[in-house]
Amino acid sequence: MTLIQRFNRALAQQNLLSPDQTIVVAVSTGVDSMVLLDLLQRVPVQQRPQILVAHVNHHLRAQSAEEAAFLTDYCATRSISLKIAEWSADQHPQNGVEAAGRQFRYDFFAKVMATSGATAVLTGHHANDQAETYLMKLARGGDLAQLRGIQASRPFQTGQLVRPLLTFSKQQLRDYASEHQLTFYEDVTNQDVTLTRNRLRQRVVPELMQVNPEFLSHVATYEQQLSTLLSAKAQMVATLLPTVQVQQQLDLQQLSKLPSQWRLPVLQAWLQKHTRQLVSETKLVPTYHWAINSQSASSRLPLTATLELVKAAGMLAVLPVKKRVKKLRPSEKIMVDLDQWQKITATQSVGVFRTSPTVASQPFPLLNSDMPLVLRPWQPGDQLKLKHGGQQLVRRVLIDQKVPRSERTAVQVLVNAHGTVLWLVGHKFSYRDPNIARAQTVFLALKHTELKGVHLKR
Repeated sequence: MTLIQRFNRALAQQNLLSPDQTIVVAVSTGVDSMVLLDLLQRVPVQQRPQILVAHVNHHLRAQSAEEAAFLTDYCATRSISLKIAEWSADQHPQNGVEAAGRQFRYDFFAKVMATSGATAVLTGHHANDQAETYLMKLARGGDLAQLRGIQASRPFQTGQLVRPLLTFSKQQLRDYASEHQLTFYEDVTNQDVTLTRNRLRQRVVPELMQVNPEFLSHVATYEQQLSTLLSAKAQMVATLLPTVQVQQQLDLQQLSKLPSQWRLPVLQAWLQKHTRQLVSETKLVPTYHWAINSQSASSRLPLTATLELVKAAGMLAVLPVKKRVKKLRPSEKIMVDLDQWQKITATQSVGVFRTSPTVASQPFPLLNSDMPLVLRPWQPGDQLKLKHGGQQLVRRVLIDQKVPRSERTAVQVLVNAHGTVLWLVGHKFSYRDPNIARAQTVFLALKHTELKGVHLKR
């Protein structure tokens, strides 16, 4: 099957082979988009959709004006409708130009789509782009669902965003352009290897293709397999979710009866349904442990500034945060994620880490039942456990260490899910037997951004 035949089949799969449809073609004048535009013009007239070219002059390179002029002449000669948008230099941000440029382009494509009644926007993304996207996501880490690459088609505005060249390699597109003597422009910024994607494009992907020439097709196969697995997972979660719901609440006993590998996905789906926010399964682990912890039968957990999780009588509900007479300060209660620094004052950041981030970090045995951990200002009645038994009031520690009265209100404590104080930050740790069963060792760390040489006191 020739490249043209494969391309026409890709259009047929997206139901785009119809002269009754209008499609917007994103053309940058690079080889990818010029091949895309040429292939569309080779579709038989009785099947060819109406073509409307959309081009953005980003004013980022000296040749931008030349490219726009070339495309204007190209479309006029072939009686193709053309829309050009100008992203002038005074609109460019000082940072994040690439992301801002992409946002401008897709906003423009959406406007063209709306005014023309087009059913789809087509872009020239190809198999090398897919591989680069996968490698970037692998390097960044995250949940498996976040590893999904570029989709051949996805909803966009009132229609679809379609990538019909996704199965073709960059070299195949270059060979086609050479064979059909297509004019195109090279973007000189693509050679700038200080940019992550360019570094992958110029160095990493070619090396991997040397290891295995089928690398790009393997990436495409992985994408298909991952899409199938995630779709199957979504279907299973949709089946399981009604079995743990009672009206708008989540039945924690029924959740615990699910196979262990399905509990987090079901909790995630339930939360997303009631908060309209997607939280990764990895970040939900502390919330899950809090929810199933039988020692805190009734408690609350902040989710956002306006929503909180409320646990009572074995049920979980998402409710609006109740208004309080006293307005809480933003620093009054902070959820603690493992392996992340949390700024608590202008000069102090604290964190709980699985590996020691500083030489002064304090090892501490942590139980699953401790989660979630919270930072808050100390309160009257807060106590620290001592090594040989007994308790010591936090207030007494601050007095003994001669902390000025004016500074005491700013001192924070780290508490577990039961409200037990584990650490008077910057001053003293609560004692816990390092050999306690089923505990993992974490490190409580404090860093001071202005004062040097500050050490934690035991």
